[in-house]
Amino acid sequence: MRVIKQITNNKFLNIKEVSDPNMGCKGYQFAERRGVDSIAFICYDKTTNKFLLNNEATPPLGLFLVRAFGGSLDKDVVHEEIVKGEVEEESGYEVELKQIKSLGKCFVSTQMNQYCYLYLVLVSDKNKTERKPENACEALAETVWLSEEDIIDGDDWKAIAILNKAKRQAII
Repeated sequence: MRVIKQITNNKFLNIKEVSDPNMGCKGYQFAERRGVDSIAFICYDKTTNKFLLNNEATPPLGLFLVRAFGGSLDKDVVHEEIVKGEVEEESGYEVELKQIKSLGKCFVSTQMNQYCYLYLVLVSDKNKTERKPENACEALAETVWLSEEDIIDGDDWKAIAILNKAKRQAII
């Protein structure tokens, strides 16, 4: 019989413990982000063959990290609509839905119950607008154009996964 015990419960995160003799696990703890999956995307400009990522503040670590853009799926709308809004807000590009390419989803980690939906967004100079940061941390962020090699040499698993999936699907 599978037993799940609540250990911690706060506004953003639950910590739970599972015991399941059928799976051979006892006392396995995992985190559960309260209520939302997420999206991650990078932008791609075909004319320059460069990828746009986010150099964002990471307050828990006290530093800036170059990563894929992201957002929460906290609204009851089509995922691509959320991506479209996040693209303008965080990267400063106004795009149409046909420029947003869905690449699938993956678990955030083995200790989380959250999915992250991955996207490649096709951009060009003609759809550049203004970034519209939603909070102070987003306002501190800067966008960074990188080559394929720079992404692969980086440490953001979401950006690497997006790049690899886009290549396999022959989008880039």
